[in-house]
Amino acid sequence: MNKPTHVIYYLKKLKYMRRLSLIILTLIPLFAVVINCKQPADENNQLQTKVDSLQKKLNSAYIPGTGEIMNGIVQPHHLKLWLAAQNNNWELAEYERHLLAGGFKRIRIYHKDQPEGTAVAMIDPAMDAIEKAIREKDASAFDRSYTLLTADCNTCHQALKYGFNVIVIPTTKNPVNQSFKSVNLHK
Repeated sequence: MNKPTHVIYYLKKLKYMRRLSLIILTLIPLFAVVINCKQPADENNQLQTKVDSLQKKLNSAYIPGTGEIMNGIVQPHHLKLWLAAQNNNWELAEYERHLLAGGFKRIRIYHKDQPEGTAVAMIDPAMDAIEKAIREKDASAFDRSYTLLTADCNTCHQALKYGFNVIVIPTTKNPVNQSFKSVNLHK
């Protein structure tokens, strides 16, 4: 049974309208994107002004000096690392080693274009050996590695003309207000 001619005509027209609708629906979002991408020049200038302002703030942001990092992070954690290991508190020793490494990392990040930023790499072998000694809970390997680290600190200070700043292995039992004895929290 054949369809009447007017039905065929309307079916063809319906197919055409569907195609046209799909094309229009595809082009509308594309057209909207193109329209929105063309921002007026003054909006671009405002954005550039904001970027410049943020860059100026970033350039004047506080960056701690190497002395501040050494006195505020490195030296206290160097001491605490020793005390934790002398008390066989390996969990605390690892924590202090991690914080000590963080101080050295900050020097590398904040002072990468200064001699201190590159010289601090000389402590890496000693820090690796300390990490291994802590992991293995090897007190004598720790003592050797810590002695090497302390010597490397002084070698670095001398290389950077800070030889007057001499780091030593702690000799007192506990010069700070913290207990370094192991506490069993994992019962």
